[in-house]
Amino acid sequence: MENKRLYGIVPALITPLNENLTLDVDSLERLIEHQIDGGVHGIFAAGFTGEGAALERPLLLDLTRHCARIIRGRVPLCVGVLEAGTRRTVETAHMLTDCGADFLSTTVPYTPPVPSQSDIIDHFAYLAQHTELPWMVYGNSGCLPNITPDTFRALAEIDGIAAIKDTRPDFEGHLKNLMAVRGTGVSLLCGGEYLVGPGLLYGADGNISGATNLFPRLFVDLYDDAQRGNVAAVQEAAEKIAILHGMTAQPGACWLSAFKYAGSRLGLMQPYCLNPSQPLTPEQMHVADEILEQFR
Repeated sequence: MENKRLYGIVPALITPLNENLTLDVDSLERLIEHQIDGGVHGIFAAGFTGEGAALERPLLLDLTRHCARIIRGRVPLCVGVLEAGTRRTVETAHMLTDCGADFLSTTVPYTPPVPSQSDIIDHFAYLAQHTELPWMVYGNSGCLPNITPDTFRALAEIDGIAAIKDTRPDFEGHLKNLMAVRGTGVSLLCGGEYLVGPGLLYGADGNISGATNLFPRLFVDLYDDAQRGNVAAVQEAAEKIAILHGMTAQPGACWLSAFKYAGSRLGLMQPYCLNPSQPLTPEQMHVADEILEQFR
């Protein structure tokens, strides 16, 4: 693992399911090959986009084994360990290590009481000390307790923390986190579709988002243009991505259902989600179809 790091475009991989909610292995292979053909730099399985918190453990382990088998070391595989407690996270981490993961990722503890910043540091320090693989800290201030810039800096200094995923609705907070982690050697990847353009131009090491599943080459080209400082091309691609993200912003639509529906229309997967995610209505499907038509 010495020569591997998480950087660049790393899709938050969707978990393809059959109608009976078992793993759709054929679609998983098709989806992963679509990502690698698109030039991505890594795969992040079983995050929130991959329904990681809802996957039963046998399904999570099966997903990881198949991802590792399909990827065959061509890019790093990071797997989400979205457990509620620190010790349970360690337990699952050991199992995923045996299944072929290269990196692991987890969030701040999401059981009451709300963790303090020192609790967050202790949580990740314990994980790094008691597991074998490097970790990606999964920050998502939109739905989880916020991680402050000072805490990100402290986490970046823990041996065993290799990367940080910073998903948030505000660019100001992301910029502060970029500044806090800069120079530590830990990769900081912006999360989500709206941060990808400005985040990469301001120095993020990469991006992790759900829409990458659909059109990975669009994101990879944006990344390459950002590395070259081609601001106009980055702006153009970022605006296309914003249009694509519009299918998930419809009133009452589940964003994951929208991505899976779009994936089914592109021939990548079936549209089925685990409960409580609900399928799109016919009206929502129509809007998604109109958006997809702009990318054909």
